[in-house]
Amino acid sequence: MYALALAILLGYVVFSATRVTHGFVAYYAASRLLTAGQLGPTIYNDDWFQRFVQELTGSEVLEIFGPNPPTMSLMAVPVAWLDHTAARSVWLVASLAAFMVSIAMMGRAAGQSQVVPPVLLALVLLNSAVFANLRTGQAYLFVSALLAATCLSLVRGRASLAGIFLGVALALKSSGVALIVMLAAQRRWRTLGVALLVVCGAALLVWLSADPQTWVAYADYVQAFVARPSSSATAYQTTLGFARRLCVADAVWNPSPAANCASLAMAVPALILASAVGVTILVARDASMRHWLAAAVCLSELTLPVAAEPHFVSLVIPILLLWPFNELGRRRLAFLALVAVLLWIPLDWTAHVFTSGWTALAAYPRLYAAWLLWAAAVFAMIAPTEQPEALRHQGTSAPVP
Repeated sequence: MYALALAILLGYVVFSATRVTHGFVAYYAASRLLTAGQLGPTIYNDDWFQRFVQELTGSEVLEIFGPNPPTMSLMAVPVAWLDHTAARSVWLVASLAAFMVSIAMMGRAAGQSQVVPPVLLALVLLNSAVFANLRTGQAYLFVSALLAATCLSLVRGRASLAGIFLGVALALKSSGVALIVMLAAQRRWRTLGVALLVVCGAALLVWLSADPQTWVAYADYVQAFVARPSSSATAYQTTLGFARRLCVADAVWNPSPAANCASLAMAVPALILASAVGVTILVARDASMRHWLAAAVCLSELTLPVAAEPHFVSLVIPILLLWPFNELGRRRLAFLALVAVLLWIPLDWTAHVFTSGWTALAAYPRLYAAWLLWAAAVFAMIAPTEQPEALRHQGTSAPVP
């Protein structure tokens, strides 16, 4: 099954390699600017960046750099010297390889206590988010591999290595913020310190190579981006976007909301997310490391200001982290089946169909999957376990010296 999934994905890479789409062009264009010493605040001018991308690729593709940090310009530096087609081909192969290796390693680690069915690994690999990343050349296969490597390194007691992986993910895509919070709550100071050093190192490198005003433009752009009415589009599967879809009217992006509750659309999602982080910290004190890591990865996804289809590839991590344990009992397979439906159902059947009034409740399957996996991780942390004593304490949260 694993080999069949690999063959399917490699075939899709061949199909996607010569295309010019949004996604990869943002990394490629920014890295070209950085290596040429031309990176500046204009990358946060959407019109300017779109024109530059079109000139660089000879296409009509539309793409923006924001709301990503200036350090994202480091991402495609290894392939920036190639022309776009060659660079995209190398990028797709490398990102798929990184993701496949991370899934294989997580499956092996989970299998030490309970065999992961090959069909589950195949379904994980053939997730629609994987195809979305390969179709557009997005970076989230790399990000998922980095977060998976962070979790595996922590479980194996390699604190500094975990910090390196997490620091790279944070620097390149601001991914894994909730992991930083959990590391602090669990007093994983070595991992936390190394991660922050990596982030600071990447920021310093870009600071020295680009116009320092780029960072000011980044802060301004993020603040304005979050407030854009377009965040209510159902393609963005976020808690904030969900609330705005139901509550905030906009003539272009949301002409038929379910209710008039704009005053709640910002406050309630922030309260829900803050409460979820607080609950996770509270119940994680004496819990298995695998479980609180699974919850933290879910929260890292849920707290993103913008999350479209490619982002949700990271949810394979909590699925595999939770797999060896039996806290869900006989209901586990039914729960996983529900999560699978929410993760694999095409958004063309949901997010692009149910867009008005209360029907929009059916437009957020990826968001529901992320919240369900978080809830499963929390339940696993508080529920009694029937695992053997030695296995029960595997990867507990005792600090690494």
